[in-house]
Amino acid sequence: MRYILFSLSALVFYVIFYFASINGLDALARKSIESGKLPTIDAPLRTVYTGIDAVDHVLALLTTFFYPALDGNNPGLLLHGVGFSGTFGATWTLIVLESWRKGNAGRLAAYPTIFGLIAQVFTFAFGIPLTCGLQLGSSITACRPHADNIRIPRAVLATLPLIYVVGYMMPTVAMTLPAPSVISVDFKQIAIAIWHPWPAYVSSMTTVAYFTMSPFFSNNYRASMSSLRWVYAFAFANASLSHIVSWVISLATVMVPVLFEDRFLDSLHPANVFLVPLPWSGLTVDNVGDGVHAFLQWDYAIGSAGVLIWATSLYTVAHRHLLNTVSWPSLLAKIALLTVFAGPAGAAVELIWERDELVFTKTGGSKEQVSKTKKST
Repeated sequence: MRYILFSLSALVFYVIFYFASINGLDALARKSIESGKLPTIDAPLRTVYTGIDAVDHVLALLTTFFYPALDGNNPGLLLHGVGFSGTFGATWTLIVLESWRKGNAGRLAAYPTIFGLIAQVFTFAFGIPLTCGLQLGSSITACRPHADNIRIPRAVLATLPLIYVVGYMMPTVAMTLPAPSVISVDFKQIAIAIWHPWPAYVSSMTTVAYFTMSPFFSNNYRASMSSLRWVYAFAFANASLSHIVSWVISLATVMVPVLFEDRFLDSLHPANVFLVPLPWSGLTVDNVGDGVHAFLQWDYAIGSAGVLIWATSLYTVAHRHLLNTVSWPSLLAKIALLTVFAGPAGAAVELIWERDELVFTKTGGSKEQVSKTKKST
C-alpha cells in the first residue's frame, strides 16, 4: 500500500504542477506578483512579512494563490474550500494522533510538524500520501497493532479538540473574514500568511499540553477511551459537516435553483465545484481564481484518496492480525457509503476509530502510565 501512496505523491508533479504550468495559472500568478497587485482586486500585494527574503517570497506566492479562494468573487471555489478545510482538519487530526502513539515514540511518525509544513507548501496531495506511506513502512502500529503500542497519552486526547479550535479553526476563520468590509485587505493578507504554519501551531500546543497537563490526568483506561472516542467524534464531525454543507449547497442549485440568484447558479453547480478537470483536456484559465480551483480540485482528490487508502490499510491489517479475516464486500460497501455521506476523510476517521476499538478490545494491554519518552515537535 505504501508504494501506492508514494505514487500518489509523485502524481502531483503532473496533474497539479505541470497542469498549472500549461493551463495558464503559473503565468497569471507570476504576472500578479510582478505587478505588485492582488489578482482579483486593485490592491497592493504585501511582499514583506518576516524580513527574510526567501520566506517572504513564498508567503507572497501563497497569498497570491489563496486570496482568490477567500475573497468571494468565485463562489464555487469558496464552496470547494469549505469541504476541503474539514477534510484537511480531520486528516491532520489522524496524523497527530498517530504521532503520539506509544509505539511511534522516536520514530519518523512522531514528528508531524515537518510533514505538515510540507503539505502546506508543496500541497496537501503531496504531503499526506507521503506521510501516510512513510508511516506504513516504518511504524509498528501499522503492522502489529496492540493496545500497548497504539495507546495515546490522556492529556493529549483531552486537550486536542480545543487545540484544534485555537490552532486551526480560529486562524481559518480569521483569513475568511470579508475585506475590506470587516477587515482591511492588508490584514487579510497577513491572516493568510499567519494561517499557513497551522500544523506547527497544533503540534507545538499539543507538546506543551502533554508536558504541562499530564500530572493532572490519571492514566485511567475508561477515561482514556472516552477521551479517544471524543477526539474521533470531533474529527468525524469536522469532516462530515463540511462535506455535507458543500454538497447540499451545490446540489441545491440543480434541485431548487429558485433559492439562488442567477449569477450563482453556474459557479455553484456540482460539475463546476467538484468535477476534476483532466490535464490533457486543453483547459486554459482566464484568471487566477479559476486556475486555483482546478489546482485545489486535484489537491483534494489525491490527498483525500491518500488518507482513505492509509486508513483502509490500517483497518485491514488489524483485522487480519487479530481476527484472521477481512470481509472485503462489506468493507468496500462501508467505505462507499461513508465517502458519500461523510466524505473520504470522514470515512478514514471511522475506519481508524474502528481499528482502535478492535485492538483495545482484543488485546487489552497494560494500563500502566504512558511513559513521557515523547518527542518535541
